[in-house]
Amino acid sequence: MTRRNGLRGLALAGGVAGGVAAGAAIAVGVPRYLARRARSEASDPYAHEPFELPPTNSVRTVISHDGVPVHVETVGAEDADLTIVFAHGYLQDSSTFYFQRKAIAKAAEEGASLRAVFYDQPGHGRSGPLPITEYSIEDLAETLFDVIETVAPKGPLILVGHSMGGMTIQAFARIRSEVFDERVKGVAFFSTSPAGLDTVETKPMRALRRMRRTVLPMLQQITGWTPQLIDRARLLSGDIGYLVTRRNAFASADPPHSLVSLVERMNRHTPVQSVVGYVRAILDHDEMKTLPQFKDVPVLVTVGDSDLLTPPQHSRRLADAIAGSRFVLIAEAAHSPQLEYPGEISQLLLEMIDKVAVEIDSVGTTAADSGRTGTVPHQRRRWSPFTRHDQRRVESGTRTQTEE
Repeated sequence: MTRRNGLRGLALAGGVAGGVAAGAAIAVGVPRYLARRARSEASDPYAHEPFELPPTNSVRTVISHDGVPVHVETVGAEDADLTIVFAHGYLQDSSTFYFQRKAIAKAAEEGASLRAVFYDQPGHGRSGPLPITEYSIEDLAETLFDVIETVAPKGPLILVGHSMGGMTIQAFARIRSEVFDERVKGVAFFSTSPAGLDTVETKPMRALRRMRRTVLPMLQQITGWTPQLIDRARLLSGDIGYLVTRRNAFASADPPHSLVSLVERMNRHTPVQSVVGYVRAILDHDEMKTLPQFKDVPVLVTVGDSDLLTPPQHSRRLADAIAGSRFVLIAEAAHSPQLEYPGEISQLLLEMIDKVAVEIDSVGTTAADSGRTGTVPHQRRRWSPFTRHDQRRVESGTRTQTEE
């Protein structure tokens, strides 16, 4: 057996679930939550949201195809009829889906047979470091496959990707087409791109191109370099990082303090090895030829109108290339509309989930077919947490033609 097959065997053998990991998460999360509450501003609508303690039914580690320990958390019953898998973006972690996680947990508590899977991409959050200097989107697609095969090996799936996570799903559809065609019943893309990010003329993207030209070649030539020193310096620069995040990551001039802190924490705790290691993959990403593969499933494409990392025209291009997809432009939102406007994004996602559930029922893919009890519920669900604008400022449409 080759080393790769051996690692794949470890991945497919199953995660190490449960009590110890969950207990450790609570032990760390509670003090952080209490400390943040003490510093919160009275005007912050999310001041008392326990971002550090999201709804969780299981915590486990999946060993990826290349040996990276991948941190995975789930919400909902293990035998649920429909599983939603979330893939986050560059410099973030699964915390970016906090509100969508709450929405699905609430639906499950109310009787929906739903389960959600959240994992930290390699080199992000609580997953292990990158095993090589540069990591590809195809590597991420294989990691997504590892997570699915280990944590959700059976039943219909919905895949949700933000930014680089959306790129991961596009590559997954090509590399693991047999799994995609057989099991994926819906896809949601938040703030992502099918190709061409190397031509975007915004400050953040120009900075990535400069990093590719200068920093990456230097690091490749230095043996035994110590990125830990850089990471320590970054961890000490919290105030500067907060101000930069507040100015660049949100469309609002006065974003909630708790959300700024959440995004800044995710950014700052992403190791510099990962900051540099994904640059080429993001800039070279091109899956335009893969997009017709999505035409047979419901597809939701959303983006903020002030996104500087994956500008709206990239999401429009993505939606235009997938016949029947739904495109939604969120007004006054930047690169993470799922955090800035959780009510709108969570509602759009719940509508897709209900649509998929109806289609599963209509073709006879019920619990009886898979040996489980119950059926996928398909009533229209509502999600109304704090929100900052009304539906009149959400542009929505359905793509009816494929643009070459």
